[in-house]
Amino acid sequence: MPYESAPFFRRFGARLLDLAFCLLLTFVIAIPVGILLIPITLMTTEAYEGVIYGAAAWLCYFIAYVGLEVFLLIRREGQTLGKGLLGLRVVPAGQWARPRLELLPAASRMLIIFLPFVFMSLSGSNPESALLEAIAVLGLLSLLASFFLAAIPLGKRRAVHDLATGSRVVRAAKRKIDWKNDIPMVLPGRVDLRKRP
Repeated sequence: MPYESAPFFRRFGARLLDLAFCLLLTFVIAIPVGILLIPITLMTTEAYEGVIYGAAAWLCYFIAYVGLEVFLLIRREGQTLGKGLLGLRVVPAGQWARPRLELLPAASRMLIIFLPFVFMSLSGSNPESALLEAIAVLGLLSLLASFFLAAIPLGKRRAVHDLATGSRVVRAAKRKIDWKNDIPMVLPGRVDLRKRP
């Protein structure tokens, strides 16, 4: 039996919640990373200090995003923290018997969501570069296309990342956050999911 497509505003709300959780996890990751970078920045000139910390911030954000957007989708039956709270789930399109997203589609989906923001951040890095400006515009257009596709019901509300990875976001039972079991699922490596109640 097919699932009902996720409403746009609930999906958008889940994305905002996931971004908030991602920023929180980024700060948690940034504390030990920042401490590790202190000796490195002491050995470099001030000109490179901002570059080092900027790259470290992006890396911390990327690690947090992978944990929340890839590992949780796989380990929480297609639900990130935000999607679980708002009663949504990511499923493979067309496979209704036992919907489960695998690692490669989940990782590809995450990259397609993440890259437009990276591309748009390039626009201010060198205002004189037409190539960087074009890449930033491409990122913005991709993001707008995803919003448009997720909002219109004609294509079952599948955004660019859903179409590219063969997934879709559907309504599901709401799921509270179980910090004891859900936080270990964010980490790479083997997580024993049989211990879940």
